[in-house]
Amino acid sequence: MNIASNPINLTAGNALMDSHMLAPQAPSCLANWALLVAQAIESYGLNSQQVFKEAGGDLNALKKNDKRFPGHIMLKVWQIAVARSQDHYIAIRVAHFFKPSVYSALGMSIMASRHVYDALKRANRYGCFIGNAYVSSLQESHGEVEFVLRATGTSKAVSNIYGMSATLCCMYNILSELSVEKLKIKEVHFEQSLPSNQELEAFFGCPVFYGASCNKMVLDKQSLFTLQPFPQNQLAGSLDDWLEEYLSKNHHDRISARVQEILFKNLLHGKVDLPRVASALAMGIRVLQRKLQEEGTLYSELLDDCRKKLSVQLILNNQHQISEVSSLLGFSNQSNFTRAFRRWTGTTPLKYRG
Repeated sequence: MNIASNPINLTAGNALMDSHMLAPQAPSCLANWALLVAQAIESYGLNSQQVFKEAGGDLNALKKNDKRFPGHIMLKVWQIAVARSQDHYIAIRVAHFFKPSVYSALGMSIMASRHVYDALKRANRYGCFIGNAYVSSLQESHGEVEFVLRATGTSKAVSNIYGMSATLCCMYNILSELSVEKLKIKEVHFEQSLPSNQELEAFFGCPVFYGASCNKMVLDKQSLFTLQPFPQNQLAGSLDDWLEEYLSKNHHDRISARVQEILFKNLLHGKVDLPRVASALAMGIRVLQRKLQEEGTLYSELLDDCRKKLSVQLILNNQHQISEVSSLLGFSNQSNFTRAFRRWTGTTPLKYRG
């Protein structure tokens, strides 16, 4: 059968969000994030509408639609809120009101993850959906996983300890909610400083360091792989598809999006590997790898993600034998494909097909 004559639909879950949620080039954050901060401001007995108005934002307009909120105005909101509340640890108050739904599709996708490590991969891959003032990365060693956030370029102008500490506090909350066992955080680091680290150390339950080279949470790796008792693999897959489409539409300048486009177009035809992808992008292999790492991903991760999406579509299309799907996706044998498919979905290709 000619695969090219039967195009595969890779855009599941489009109806989950309105199409007007477009990310501008300037630093911005999700509307829900701004509304969460407003809720925390109100808890001090302050008028959040007045705070946002003084900062140059319109909270009422934000409640009526879910357009993104400018980063430079959000910075002023943090500054005014801290000055009025006299609470430098407002991040803890924000985290108190945080719910996964604040992160919209990404929050649902994280909560549908198989385990905390899977959730970290999603947070790293799709973090720019929440806000584009920082670039994330995952750095792994034998016993630790570091979730790292760095401000880059024009984003440094809106970088602030209040927003960053709130981001990591909320990330800690959502990962703790997902974790089957108590989440084990070893250390938390911030580039900027607060008057004391005691309040945040009590919140995270670990040492907190200021004046660091980057913002990061250091997690115990061994504790991240406990499987959820009720996995939601198909829901997570549909949400990932929507988030991928969002990145593709609104982040054309991302090298990872261009690599994925090449992979999707060529993988089933067996004409794709790292050297060819680098050549198609007119750059060297090491340059491509470095640029992908700066965006918080690796070529191997993008290839794995592409194989996952194509495999699910091919299996559900029910037009190919399992062995054919394995071969089309470039696996050396069916056993390796089955192991990979189980890792992606929690079940075998045959059972998934039903």
